[in-house]
Amino acid sequence: MRKSALIIVCLWLFLICGFVLTQEITLRTGKEVLLKTVPVDPRDLLRGDYVILNYEIAQLPHESSFGYNETVYVILDTGSDNIAHVKSITDIKPSGEMYIKGKVDGCNTTIPLFKNGKCINFGIESYFVKEGTGKKLEKDLRNGTLVRVVIDKNGRSKIRGFEK
Repeated sequence: MRKSALIIVCLWLFLICGFVLTQEITLRTGKEVLLKTVPVDPRDLLRGDYVILNYEIAQLPHESSFGYNETVYVILDTGSDNIAHVKSITDIKPSGEMYIKGKVDGCNTTIPLFKNGKCINFGIESYFVKEGTGKKLEKDLRNGTLVRVVIDKNGRSKIRGFEK
């Protein structure tokens, strides 16, 4: 019985460390880009202040044939300002280009930018902030503050912070 409990504890520790290590590798080895956002709601009574972020690069073109829950790769191009723009969207994993991996989902906004109701979810659509700062961050985002995102070589992304 003790041996089984020890194995289970070790397995859980291994899984937790693996998750943390994966996130840390993305932050340390990935390339940082800036993304333009379309923020939504900064407050949840149960979870505190947070911002739901919709990215301009998450919009699927009207003629897109990608289905819901389909994995897609958004190939990015950055200018001298380091702001990422969509070069192309594909369902085939690219090589030799910077890309961000996501899944096709519904949009969390009524903003006309996302007219066809389909968006790409990259896993960086919500960001929790210090209590009492959500509304200010939402206002800053509406006034042009950008999100600093790190993208690793496998298209995984993490939010590093914000930039005015």
